[in-house]
Amino acid sequence: MTNKDVGTPSLLNRLVSLTTIRDIELFELSLLKTLAELLKVNQISMYKLNPDNKTCWLSTYSAKLIEDGNKRQLSESQEIYTSEIIIPDEIRSAQLWVETTKKPYIHLQSEKFLVIYPVLAANKIESMLTFELPHMLTEGEMLIITSLLSITHNFRSLLDESQKDKLTGLLNRQTFEANINKISSLILNAELGRYQDTSNRNRRRPKTGTEKFCLAIIDIDNFKSINDKFGHVMGDEVLLLLSYVMKQNFRSKDLLFRFGGEEFVVIFHAPDQADAYQILERFRTKIETYRFPQINTITVSIGATLISGMCHLASEILGRADQALYYAKHNGKNQLHFHEILLESGCIEDNKESGSIDFF
Repeated sequence: MTNKDVGTPSLLNRLVSLTTIRDIELFELSLLKTLAELLKVNQISMYKLNPDNKTCWLSTYSAKLIEDGNKRQLSESQEIYTSEIIIPDEIRSAQLWVETTKKPYIHLQSEKFLVIYPVLAANKIESMLTFELPHMLTEGEMLIITSLLSITHNFRSLLDESQKDKLTGLLNRQTFEANINKISSLILNAELGRYQDTSNRNRRRPKTGTEKFCLAIIDIDNFKSINDKFGHVMGDEVLLLLSYVMKQNFRSKDLLFRFGGEEFVVIFHAPDQADAYQILERFRTKIETYRFPQINTITVSIGATLISGMCHLASEILGRADQALYYAKHNGKNQLHFHEILLESGCIEDNKESGSIDFF
């Protein structure tokens, strides 16, 4: 290794730190930070490709480089952000290059080398890792990247296995609390920072860009009769096909859970209640018209609620959606109901203790 390369102890220390993380999203962002520190670059990005191969999720880690004598190191100032974008043409070209040559894409531009590395999952390119260097990659740097990505792939596979339902491949119930708490904290922090001072009189005005999410519980109608009539093997087939339709209907960043038995939970970003209703109603209609082998048709009942700063406890959020689901199941089934709408119309009472789901 040259003086540009990072020593083995430093790399091992970072690997130890990485493998303590159990949240996949945090793990990916920590990977970006680790690579930025090891390679001494001030910005590194990951383009996570969506199944439609048209859009991707861009995660970027940025940090300022400061001079300390003859050493260049990352300062404390850093930023991590994630957004959904159309796949850039350069990333598409790099993807084609990697698929054709089985080599990383390296291009000299403006006196800097643009490096694009593939991140593989199940022998397919899942993400593209990009950064710029003032020099050509050294053998040591290439070894660091390939080794870290290989270890990352193996560790993430273990995380996926421990966090996903074995039958459907959706997130399992055990991961729900961590995910809902993370989203609730995000919403609550946004609500707390929603207003800012605009004068010496402490006047405040709302800030834009507050994150909004919806949680829905999806329950297959008359599932016991399906098992009784067609057998549990066919019942499992229904669960598999329903999870497949869920993956097709919702976005890759939406959180899809199999909550147990015939019950599913989805948490997704929604600008407002009208958009959330449209997304869920589209899914309900899709299931209603989907043709299941032998069984032909099934229906689902859905209870939903918006996640807000006023309602941020996991048990409370789940209880509100479950109360709406209970109403749907006992008023004809094959329906979608929002807790907020039912409450406003007087169809239900606000009962924070409601909820038949035994979460805790």
